[in-house]
Amino acid sequence: MVDEKKVGVSESKEKQMKAKVAQDNEVNYQEQPAGDIYSDIEYKDPETGVEVPTEEAVEEAKEWVDEDRQM
Repeated sequence: MVDEKKVGVSESKEKQMKAKVAQDNEVNYQEQPAGDIYSDIEYKDPETGVEVPTEEAVEEAKEWVDEDRQM
């Protein structure tokens, strides 16, 4: 029979570990763009992560919105 001993972790260490896991799982919306709303992008801003759409993609998006409003 194997003697199973419970490995003890101090209460403060356990709190630190839980806080670290929670922080790692947290989504940081400031570092991520809201979403891909354009079909084509010209480039992605390296500092903000914002995708800059092409002129054509903006026109297509505007047409889609205008058509949706007419319905």
